[in-house]
Amino acid sequence: MKKITLSFVFAGLLFFAGLPGTSQAQLPISFGIKGGVNIANVSFDDFDDNDTRTGFTIGAVLDIGIPMFPVGVETGLYYSQQGTTVSFSETIEGMTMTLDGTTKLDYLKIPVLAKVNFGPPGPFSPHLLAGPYAAFILNAEQEVSFMGETETVDISDDVESMDFGLILGLGADFNLMVTTISVQGRYSLGLSDIFEDEGSKNRVISLVAGFTF
Repeated sequence: MKKITLSFVFAGLLFFAGLPGTSQAQLPISFGIKGGVNIANVSFDDFDDNDTRTGFTIGAVLDIGIPMFPVGVETGLYYSQQGTTVSFSETIEGMTMTLDGTTKLDYLKIPVLAKVNFGPPGPFSPHLLAGPYAAFILNAEQEVSFMGETETVDISDDVESMDFGLILGLGADFNLMVTTISVQGRYSLGLSDIFEDEGSKNRVISLVAGFTF
């Protein structure tokens, strides 16, 4: 499964690298950094009382354009904090008992996105994003607080080592001569189960900004 998914993720890059007449020297390639906020959740087949986990994402970006075409490729390596939270409160015989839990799933995420620019060329360039991603688990733990006591448990053995899915997004580039500032909103739709033997998939809204040069 890992070999199949990695081939799927990098196929776009290999395609564009192999286009006739578009050697690396001819392709406009930009490097940069992007980071922002993740509003993450996990979709379960048989449970819907969980809520979002807010985290951050940051990474290195590679932007590959195609001369004379409004389509390019954006990829990179991102550290991505994801997961979900849950909270329960119940009063029994006048005593209120509360439980708060946070599932922390932190990934190394690799998107390969088609970037479609629209509108006339200029200092402001809006674009659409779409494509696959692969993600590799870096940390998996559950933090549970009950009646003032907090315990953290490693759940790496219960979490699949790899996740893959699709990303859709909308953004804009601001071209400032020597650098380009970019802002984007993305939605990550996980297609593989996170936990073994459970219907559970990642859902992430990301608001990111950065620059390339």
